[in-house]
Amino acid sequence: MRLDELTREQKRATLNELRQALFQHDLWYENFNRTMICNQAPDDRDLAEDAHRRWPFGKWLYTIGADRLGAHPSYSHILTGNELIHRYAGMMLRASSVRGSISIDDYELFLATMKQMRAHLVTIKHEIQDALREADPLTGAGNHHRMLSWLRERQASTQQSTCLVMLDLDHFKEVNESYGHTLGDEFLVQFAEYVMSQLRPYDEFFRFGGGKFLYCAPNTDLEQGRAIAEGLHEGLARREFAVDGYLPLTVTASFGLTLLDFAIPVEASIDRADKALRAAKVAGRDRIAVWSASMI
Repeated sequence: MRLDELTREQKRATLNELRQALFQHDLWYENFNRTMICNQAPDDRDLAEDAHRRWPFGKWLYTIGADRLGAHPSYSHILTGNELIHRYAGMMLRASSVRGSISIDDYELFLATMKQMRAHLVTIKHEIQDALREADPLTGAGNHHRMLSWLRERQASTQQSTCLVMLDLDHFKEVNESYGHTLGDEFLVQFAEYVMSQLRPYDEFFRFGGGKFLYCAPNTDLEQGRAIAEGLHEGLARREFAVDGYLPLTVTASFGLTLLDFAIPVEASIDRADKALRAAKVAGRDRIAVWSASMI
């Protein structure tokens, strides 16, 4: 599973696991140095052929770490680095027990390999931290700051069309008033999870505020964007939201479409999508509207 496919809670769990794994690797490195410097008997695990799998870091890397990070481009480099580190460590421990010393070149190679592997791990850690900072804490969709940054980057880097789809749960205010904000939040979470499960690999999804979200579809014209909105609209009509203590409930949503205009600020394009959404609601909700210059 890719990092961007993990839920917010999974990202948090992965970050905590990664921090613990790095801590365990630090403990192993301290133990290795203590053995070398104090001329102690080596741990049997360090002399085994599969030493890279025997210590806590390796056990995590090949089990939970594989599930969380296996699809990351750096994962194979981390595996190779971890195996080489333990191979070099075992060679140095054997050489030290026979000769009483080790080659400086061997130790430098060991250190360089470990630093490289650690750099990959720290980079992944920063990626997860950045993703958490840029995500809405409730739904896991991108937050408002990330939305504006992405749209500005898109506007500055290409002239290919990008369709903006503003979505809003119908009667969401009444849901909060009738059932309480806790259930309303659960609706938002499940709604966002449904939409994010439908994203194409290059699409982006952000929480605009309240029950409103912005679906951004790169390299997509209005006709294609409408097809995306219709698919979401039809899928949502068939979906039941299961909340503890209540019968499965269905909800509807309204959609407002426009294209990202490269000649105006991104906020103005977002406002157009919002006006189209408002037009869909005025027309009776549970429908799709496309922005036109006549909308005010």
